[in-house]
Amino acid sequence: MAEVVESTNVPATSAPASDVIVFGGETRNMAMGIAMLGGGIAAFVAGLTHTFFAEAMAWTFIAWGAFFLYGDLLLATRRFIISDEGLEIKIPFRFWTRDKKWAWKDVNRMDVKIDRRNTRATDSELQVHHQFPGEIALDREDRNFDPELAMLIIERAGLKPDGAAAGVDLANLPLGKSTILTWKK
Repeated sequence: MAEVVESTNVPATSAPASDVIVFGGETRNMAMGIAMLGGGIAAFVAGLTHTFFAEAMAWTFIAWGAFFLYGDLLLATRRFIISDEGLEIKIPFRFWTRDKKWAWKDVNRMDVKIDRRNTRATDSELQVHHQFPGEIALDREDRNFDPELAMLIIERAGLKPDGAAAGVDLANLPLGKSTILTWKK
């Protein structure tokens, strides 16, 4: 038997290679939401809701447990996507504004907020500020500090250190004192 091999020549198209770096969501401890949701459901299952007050408390526990779980799910699935065009923030489980696309020219400030009680750099908070041209509203997205993400935002947005941020190494943040390090255009 003869086998027929068909070959198709597809012209090589050179698509521009763009550096896309994705930073995942934050790890979250969902114990609070699970405990409240489970406690509220358990009150109904155990028959502890004979009075109005007990039933209202059970429904309150169920609602707050669901809210805590939803908030944790939002933060766990959030993605920061760095590309040549700008910063894209995707939150797939958010019902409103699932995608935010910010051009690098419109990212005008970045803060690293360090609290006195922070013992690790990842406990610090990274705040990225954005303003569309001609708008007075300022967008801000907060997340746990990541030195690689911070360096990429500073580099691509063209931000310059302001005040105490001038001599700071992002890989070794000064922990143990309350500080806000700022980079601006």
